[in-house]
Amino acid sequence: MILDDFYRVLDYKSNDVNSFEMTVEIKKNHDIFKGHFPNFPVTPGIAMVQIIKNGMESHLLQPLQLQSASQIKFLKLVNPEENAFLIFNIQFTFENNHIKVKNTTSFKDESAVLKCNVTFVKK
Repeated sequence: MILDDFYRVLDYKSNDVNSFEMTVEIKKNHDIFKGHFPNFPVTPGIAMVQIIKNGMESHLLQPLQLQSASQIKFLKLVNPEENAFLIFNIQFTFENNHIKVKNTTSFKDESAVLKCNVTFVKK
């Protein structure tokens, strides 16, 4: 998988049964940055959505499939040479067979990077 070894989780804490916070470090020397973009690395937005999915799967201890995403707002570029640390604040609810996620991702200085709503279904 292209995202193997793309990031590592530095800290994880569950705030309550329906939320958690995860601090990750993006590995600035990962091969993905050779194409996105040479000499100006930018973390792909889909990679950040994948981190959310991976975090949800670890939290719920089950595989998930992304069903939809809405209100995706990329507020800042994530250049891992300048800001390699991201904090994902994830809140979720269960609705029928769906898991509705509200995410806010920020840098360590608390400036917002990504805000989105995503829906997963259990595989």
